[in-house]
Amino acid sequence: MTEPELTDDQVISAARLVIAEQFVGVMTTVDAAGTPHARWMGGAVEGEGLSSLLAVSARGARKLDQLADNASVCWLFSDSHNDEVVTLIGMATILEEQTLAGPAWDAVQNATKKYAMNLLSEAENLWFVGIKTTVTQIEYMNPKQGLTHPVVVTL
Repeated sequence: MTEPELTDDQVISAARLVIAEQFVGVMTTVDAAGTPHARWMGGAVEGEGLSSLLAVSARGARKLDQLADNASVCWLFSDSHNDEVVTLIGMATILEEQTLAGPAWDAVQNATKKYAMNLLSEAENLWFVGIKTTVTQIEYMNPKQGLTHPVVVTL
């Protein structure tokens, strides 16, 4: 079976739809010792295309220390049936100005309300920061449609 071919624009469009539908994905960071750490995070696409993804995090979160050591991140999203899988690879920066992560706030309020409220009970976590991932590579798979190997788009 030959796999269907997709243009870069089709991959970007499909990936945006998966992220918009699911919102919560898995963000993986790497600590100073080289150990990967994966966690559920909400991500919101910023602007047109898929050149950046925004998220919010409590100031006291370990992932911020990990990003200070190594800014490389990997995000994984899938649709609600796990038919489509999107992997984003890029470099993350911490946005000290919370309003810069505005598009991520709306979805976070519902998706992570319980988690955020628990963090707010700890004095050192009373402030949040934005995390912006500048996407350098998108991988898209849809085995149900014959895409059993990732279609890779480099930005």
